[in-house]
Formats: sequence, C-alpha cells, structure tokens
Amino acid sequence: MREGYKKEETMERIDWKGMIVPKVKELLESFSYRPTLRQIFYRLVAALLIPNTEVTYKSLSRATVLAREEYLIDPLAFQDRVRTSQGGDYGFDSPEELIEAALADLRDSPSQYTRKMWTTQQTMPIIWLEKDALFTPITTIADRYRVKVYAARGYSSFTAVYEAAQDIDGAMPTRVLQLTDFDPSGEDMVRDLEDRLTRYGAEDFDLVKIALTSDQVSTLGLPPMPAKKSDPRYQRFAASYGDQVVELDALPPDDLDRIVSTAIKDLIDPGAWNAEVEKARQEREEAQRRIEELLDKLE
Repeated sequence: MREGYKKEETMERIDWKGMIVPKVKELLESFSYRPTLRQIFYRLVAALLIPNTEVTYKSLSRATVLAREEYLIDPLAFQDRVRTSQGGDYGFDSPEELIEAALADLRDSPSQYTRKMWTTQQTMPIIWLEKDALFTPITTIADRYRVKVYAARGYSSFTAVYEAAQDIDGAMPTRVLQLTDFDPSGEDMVRDLEDRLTRYGAEDFDLVKIALTSDQVSTLGLPPMPAKKSDPRYQRFAASYGDQVVELDALPPDDLDRIVSTAIKDLIDPGAWNAEVEKARQEREEAQRRIEELLDKLE
C-alpha cells in the first residue's frame, strides 16, 4: 500500500493540463496521420517529460480525454482501431442521379488506370506487422509502393498465416518484411512466422525483420521498459539482449517511414519501375480517348 501511494503522489507532480497537454498538441502536429495515444506516450517518455510506466500511460489517457472534452485538443486526434463501426444508409434520390453519377465515373475512370508495378521486379515484398494499432501509418507508406500489409495483434492467427502462405505461391520470389516489438515475444515471432508460412505451403520466400532491432533501439535512443519475466521466452532474450524491451510504437514517425521505405526501395529496379510508369501513362491516354468517343455517342 505504501509503495502504491508513492506512485500516485509522483503522478500528482506532473502538470498534465499546463505542461503535458500543450506538448501533446504540439506532437500531434508532427504526424501526417492520426496517431495512437501509445505513440504520443512514447514521444513524451523520450522527451523525459513522463516516466515509462503503465500507471503514467493511464494518467495520460485520462488527461487527454479531459482535454478533448474541453476541446483543448481535437476530439478525434487519436486513432482507435479497436473500436470501429460499419454500415449505414445509402442510395440515390432518383434514377437520373444514378445515370449522372455513372457517366461522371466513366468520364473520370481513365485517371484510375495503372499497371501492376511489381511483376517486372525481381522480388515482391509484403509487410507483416505485429501491431494492428500501427496499421494506418504502415499502410500509408506501403501504399506508395503498392505493397500488401498483414496486421496482427501479437502472434498471427492460423487463418492470417495460412491465407498469406497461399498468396506466396512461388510465382515470383517474395520477401516478408516483418515489424515487431523488441521483446522476447517479438524476437520469437520471426521464427514462428517463417516456420508456419513454410508449413502452410509458402514457396520461394525469405523473411527479414526490419524493425524493431537491437541496433535501432541503441542508435535511436528509444525509451526502454523492463521485460516481462513471466514471458516463457524471457531467459533466451535476456541472455542475448538484457532485460530491457522497447515497443514498436516508440519509433518516431519519420524513422518508421525511413525504415519501411528503405526496405521496400532496396527491392526496386528503378529502370523497370519507370518503364511501367511510362507505359501506364500512354495506355491511360488511349483509354481516355476511347471513353470520350463512347461518351460522345451516348450523349
């Protein structure tokens, strides 16, 4: 009881509204997407403004809820991928509205024309992400290069790994770019995923963990926390790396972008890529011409 009381006393000394909330607002402006609260938490820890404890994280959560209720920060500033919604009403007000919308879509459709970019490359990348919470920033990066992203919450399910194994069918070499926490389970996930993909039929692939690595933790000075000794993989991890772990969420957005982009671009042959871009441009112009001829007949 005495120790718990001291923790609460320490939290009271943090000026959440006067110092932390303005810093949160400043940090939010550095993201090009809605970050998770956990990402902001690690930025504050790295800035030595708050300690890296679960008690502090919960206090930050309460402080930012109050700040959003008072509109000190945007109420929708943070992404929450756990709680989602789906569905709703849809339709048209008249048949004419449908026809006008269809013609407008047809008129604009050539702008959507493209070609498959990876079929002329030597190796096809896919990304495997341990943290579903980072799905948005990772897919934002991957979409630039048309790379598929698989997201999990910890160890991946049978269905996810089996479906991926069927996609990795040997039609062309594939590289799995994996991102996990730097902790006992995160390190073991590399072995687990590679073993299971092979067992479920994946062919002609290799797997590379691109984050979070021991070197990245040291080089970037990411905020550590004690490893969970209850993890059955703790002893092996501690023997190699010590008893400090770092979550993937602690990576600053610019570093995350750089690491993922570099891993993808290392697989791109610029000559072949640019040839496909030029061919798509020419074929897009042809599609535009033919659609305009069709629309002239319709109108």
